[in-house]
Amino acid sequence: MENKRLFQRVLFSHDAKIIIDDVAYTTQVLDLSLHGFLCTNPTDLRVNKDDSCELKLKLDDQHIITMTATVVHIETNSLGMTCQHIDIDSISELKRLIQLNLADDELLHRDIDELAQ
Repeated sequence: MENKRLFQRVLFSHDAKIIIDDVAYTTQVLDLSLHGFLCTNPTDLRVNKDDSCELKLKLDDQHIITMTATVVHIETNSLGMTCQHIDIDSISELKRLIQLNLADDELLHRDIDELAQ
């Protein structure tokens, strides 16, 4: 199967919160890119494709990635999200996280250029 992704994904397993309609659900981020993420599908979450949510990914006490995302696909055990809005501090943290997990800086710079388009 041909990989049509524009952005490099990095495997990243970390607890996070998905907030929908002011209700927070615990999830686990499975992978990340500059344009979205894949996470586990909380059993008590009722969500539809194109629903909006907020992701809060706390890396430590000082580093939190927050983004507004849209559900792009729903599987039994996972949710695929695309980023709609991310603040400058969060994108800096996300970039740093991806950079630490990518073996090739050129791929990161290509992703940043694509994101700027």
